[in-house]
Amino acid sequence: MRVRPRGLVLLVALASAVAQAFGRFSYALLLPSIDRDLLGSYALAGLVATANVAAYLLGTVAVSALSRRARPAALIKAGLACSALGLGLLSAAGGAGSLAAGLTLTGVGGAFIWVPAPGLAGSVVRPSRRGAAIGVAGSGIGGGIVLASALTWTLHAQAGDASWHTVYLVETAVAVVVLVACVALLRPAPRLDDDAPVRIGALRRVPGWIGLTGGYAAYGLAYSIYTSYLVTALEDDAGFSAGHASAVYTLVGIGLVAGGIVFGPLSDRWGRGPTLVGGYALMAAAILLVPLGTEPLASASALLFGLTMSGLPAVIAAHLSDTLTPREFAGAFGRCTLAFGLAQLAGPPLGGWLAETAGGFLLPFVLAGAVAAAGAALSVDVVRRPRGAARR
Repeated sequence: MRVRPRGLVLLVALASAVAQAFGRFSYALLLPSIDRDLLGSYALAGLVATANVAAYLLGTVAVSALSRRARPAALIKAGLACSALGLGLLSAAGGAGSLAAGLTLTGVGGAFIWVPAPGLAGSVVRPSRRGAAIGVAGSGIGGGIVLASALTWTLHAQAGDASWHTVYLVETAVAVVVLVACVALLRPAPRLDDDAPVRIGALRRVPGWIGLTGGYAAYGLAYSIYTSYLVTALEDDAGFSAGHASAVYTLVGIGLVAGGIVFGPLSDRWGRGPTLVGGYALMAAAILLVPLGTEPLASASALLFGLTMSGLPAVIAAHLSDTLTPREFAGAFGRCTLAFGLAQLAGPPLGGWLAETAGGFLLPFVLAGAVAAAGAALSVDVVRRPRGAARR
């Protein structure tokens, strides 16, 4: 049985939730409980977390290479299997080693899912709706974060710090269900899963690819500083209570749900380049609201940042999909994601060093805002380059 285009986009959205919301962001939500129940050291917890990011980077390299031979749907199914196994290991983890092993598997699985997913979603709709389809597919990440947050709060109230095992167990069950659904239904028509040879250097055929890649790297640095230190900055610098700061962070997840749905259609109407420039400028403004340390500006910052956090990758993916076939897309997006991932690795230690040196979080957030503004400047290259013939 072959799924209809809308059903395929929904499946991709669910797979994206498993890849990013469950496989990556759940660890940050559960970290306080994991630390108190199992690890007893935030330094060790941070070291364990790097396993996921490093594995994601390795996964993007592997996907870029495999995309010349493997179809996007096959890569997504393999990633779901890897993610489900990793989440299962996390649900039963009894120490730092097993946590790292589970996060490594979810990191690799996340890359195998997310790198080809937007291109596949964009390939099943007409060009004028491509941004919207990719935006909906990416919105699954925000929905998964909201679900993980609700599970965390509900189960922690019932079982205390040991509840993180159950959260991961529920996420494992969801991942298995999504995997079974994708194996049964994710079979796009042969014309969409192109068997033509994939040309090396496909990324360089994309108009404005240098600015596009540079902007995504800027996004990685800015996003990693913001998400790593938002709660701490609001508590330590602005005097917010722990509950208040956590509630503000939850608004990032709510914004994430809507970001791709808003920015994708906007890029279909206004063009990819102008939407990217405006999106990066909005991200910069959202970041620079945090040091002001007041409400409702902090909540507005979180919502706006969440919108851009999911909206910008959707537009980047749509711009790539305008020129490339689904298999070419996976390789090209993998290369862009590698630039993003390397910048993402640098953000937390750089932000932490600046905060420690300056005695507060003003400098890290000013840096993140400046980097996001640089992303807007780099994206002018996408506006300036003449658009090639879109793939029909």
